[in-house]
Amino acid sequence: MKYYNANLIKDLDKISNLVYFNEWFLYVEEILLSDEFQKRKLFYHHDGSLWNHLVSVSYRSFLMAKYHFKKADPRVCAIAGLLHDFYPKAYKYSKELDDLDHFYVTDVKKKQPIHKMHAFSHAKDAANNSVKYFPYLIDDKIYSCIETHMFPMTPIPPKYIEGWIITFIDKKLSFKNIKEISYLPKVIYERFFEK
Repeated sequence: MKYYNANLIKDLDKISNLVYFNEWFLYVEEILLSDEFQKRKLFYHHDGSLWNHLVSVSYRSFLMAKYHFKKADPRVCAIAGLLHDFYPKAYKYSKELDDLDHFYVTDVKKKQPIHKMHAFSHAKDAANNSVKYFPYLIDDKIYSCIETHMFPMTPIPPKYIEGWIITFIDKKLSFKNIKEISYLPKVIYERFFEK
């Protein structure tokens, strides 16, 4: 599978004609064009690719800041939303990713203590990985929004309105496939304990 595409508009065709797309795109174009970021098209995430999830959280968080919260910074929501799950290694196996570089799937089958499992550790990993690849874009506010987006799975809540927006949008999108509450234990087991 070819993951890199310099023509991002084709990859973003579902949102490229929506309101404020051009402004959002200006904030995130450099990240989207990054080879390392585009590899997230090969990372499995819930019911699709991590790339699609990151774009959705970013764009929706950006719009929420723009439309509903005058004190929220749409730029922070766009960047932190795009990088909130930019963790360095996959938590589910992907043959395409393994074929590209085995590094990305080396920890998939390892048993982890609960505090190191994906749900509890990936926010900090994503924040650190964001600094590694985009140090000139990451300030304290963006770092905090990324690091705290898994609240209440992680103990520290977001300290900025932008962090709360990203946390809310991420949860809303991540659980959209749960049609009834009785299905929740199965989803939790599959996501956190089944390898």
